[in-house]
Amino acid sequence: MFFFKSKSQKFKSKTGPKKKAVVFEDLDEKQKILFMIRKMRKRISPDVLSKAEQLAFSQIGVEPPIPPENEASRLFKIAMANNGERRAEILALVERRVNKRLH
Repeated sequence: MFFFKSKSQKFKSKTGPKKKAVVFEDLDEKQKILFMIRKMRKRISPDVLSKAEQLAFSQIGVEPPIPPENEASRLFKIAMANNGERRAEILALVERRVNKRLH
């Protein structure tokens, strides 16, 4: 347990080398604007950002892009297609993948 380690044993840091800070004054106007946008986007919640993007697309009359579905959703749709014809096969595949990750 980590409670009983001696003081001489130190934890290794998992962080990599630090990046150099970007000097704001050295950037041109376009880079400054992009830098400020990136900084603001980091502060916005991903849920709020996705809702705002959806609203912006609807305001300009463009169909919003469909987000890619994850693998679990795709496998579920395949398993339930044709009255569950491939259900046993898909469930066996999922079971193998889960067991492989656990061991």
